[in-house]
Amino acid sequence: MSDTLDSQFRDTDRRVRDTDRRVNDLDSRLDDLEGEHERLKTRFGYTEDLDHELRSLRDDISGLETTTEEVDGRADELDDRVEAAERTVKRLTQHVRLLEGQIMAVGNVPPADLDTFTKDQHALAATMESGWDAADALLTSTRRTYHQSRVQRFHDAQARHQATRKEAVALVGTLLSTPYNTQPHAKAATKLRSVIAREATEHQGLARQASEARTSTAALAADQAATADKQPAIAAGQRAEQRLTLALRSKLADAVSNRLLLPAWFATVLGPAPPARDTERWLECATRVLLYRLTYHLDDQVLALGPCPDPEHQHQWWEELNTELRPW
Repeated sequence: MSDTLDSQFRDTDRRVRDTDRRVNDLDSRLDDLEGEHERLKTRFGYTEDLDHELRSLRDDISGLETTTEEVDGRADELDDRVEAAERTVKRLTQHVRLLEGQIMAVGNVPPADLDTFTKDQHALAATMESGWDAADALLTSTRRTYHQSRVQRFHDAQARHQATRKEAVALVGTLLSTPYNTQPHAKAATKLRSVIAREATEHQGLARQASEARTSTAALAADQAATADKQPAIAAGQRAEQRLTLALRSKLADAVSNRLLLPAWFATVLGPAPPARDTERWLECATRVLLYRLTYHLDDQVLALGPCPDPEHQHQWWEELNTELRPW
């Protein structure tokens, strides 16, 4: 009973701490929204509906902060209220982004061209993809470690088996050098029977591991040969990715610093401007989105990453970027 109560207490404590973190995050994001709202009021004029929603949401979050101190039996209700507040913050963020885009359009702000790339950049992207293909032909670090472990286990088993056989030989020597019906002779005979049984078990184990060890040894040898053959392509791909990342980052930084109107596909997922906090992380994420669009020749003007792709490598990158984009 005591263990059950302790478990329930720990679970409640964990949920309270998680709720506190989410409420603090909402509070921080609301500060950003209120700052954006004040800036919009000075530039756009009519944001009364947004002003009312922000005040209402601030009251809700203040109530959440109070409720976290009175959690007795209300964790589920609190989770629902936090989720509702998070949805409201997300909707208000989209509203602010829409107003920001309207302001820029009315002000005849020139658009940022983030979908035009040079021939050299397309060539670098192709080199980068070739490097990825070359790397995909090699063993992953997990598989390499797996094969190395199998080979090492076999070698360890061989060493143990060899030691057991040496022990058996030594015991036979003791039997031959001691008189029959003496204590040393009897002791050696008893131990020899045990060692012979152990040697038989180890021999059977070696036979089972031998095939696996040969397979892993062959896989590691093939991987080593492939690594030597494909290393130039992998290195070239890495250099191409570094050059492209720097170029696209610079292109995006210029567009932001010159206050150009960012494309709809960009603003939908990353907003019309970098946030006040985590600006560096925002810039890195945006640069990777540009790199993805360049690599896979995307020109979708609504979806930043286009529809979910089928190819394995592209699909994995698409999933990673979707996860990175969620906080924005």
